Amino acid sequence: MQFNPTRISVRVLILAAVCCSLTPLGLRANIITFSAPLSGANENPAVVTPATGFTTVSLNTVTQLLTIDLTFTNLTTPTTAAHIHCCVFAGGNAGVATTVPAFPGFPLGFTSGTYDGVLDLTLASSYNPAFITANGGTVASAEAAFVAGFEDGMTYLNIHTMRNPGGEIRAFLTTPEPPSVALAGLALAALWMVRRRAVRVSK
Repeated sequence: MQFNPTRISVRVLILAAVCCSLTPLGLRANIITFSAPLSGANENPAVVTPATGFTTVSLNTVTQLLTIDLTFTNLTTPTTAAHIHCCVFAGGNAGVATTVPAFPGFPLGFTSGTYDGVLDLTLASSYNPAFITANGGTVASAEAAFVAGFEDGMTYLNIHTMRNPGGEIRAFLTTPEPPSVALAGLALAALWMVRRRAVRVSK
């Protein structure tokens, strides 16, 4: 039988694409990332406001570091708090899970701004004490509850203001970023090579 390297390479690409597609997201990467817009419509009850914002929150499931990138603009009044709530599905309300009243270093007293910070979920200082008490009473139990809520899409981030102390704009952290652009490219490459091979054979 004649050796055909093209046929072998096509089979390898297809097998790799299939294997990657069957591998759970948590096994393909150690980082879970959610990106979402903040709006008054996401609040419960909804808030009428010209304010907008956008956040990207990433959890490294190995180091247990939570990275928060956030921008906001045009709030009706200055900020008084900003944090992540857990654990409830989109549309509901839940208690504050992270530091109160705001993330460390968050710009309080402003109507527009940006924030870039990191929380270590293994430390008590990263949580609202009430969240620890409500979830087993230890940092480890609170961490487990928060991570589970985050992975299940049961967290939301919101910004509170003087005019809207219950929250002016909110983002539900429920839509993960695409797990891998490279995976999609691998699958497309495999399909392209199969099609190209078929065209050559038919000529």
